[in-house]
Amino acid sequence: MRVNARLDDSYQAKIDYIVEAQHLSVSDVVRDAIDHYYEAVKAERARKRRSLDDLVGMFDGRADTPADLSTNYKKYIGEIIEAKYPQHGSC
Repeated sequence: MRVNARLDDSYQAKIDYIVEAQHLSVSDVVRDAIDHYYEAVKAERARKRRSLDDLVGMFDGRADTPADLSTNYKKYIGEIIEAKYPQHGSC
């Protein structure tokens, strides 16, 4: 795939610096940057998913699990978040 992008001078200077400091081609710098960004986005998405699974899993197998959990899960998750982070106040 070919990529054509318009970047201002500050980005040109940054790319030039990386090319010189790391002895890479511009293509290598772009590939590495995409790899780093991809891994960061993927890790953040997995972290958010685990966090949501943990919140929902807090109810799993408990005797006090609300009967309406499947329809009112947002309410219950909101209550858990509010209890854990009261400084943020209600949304």
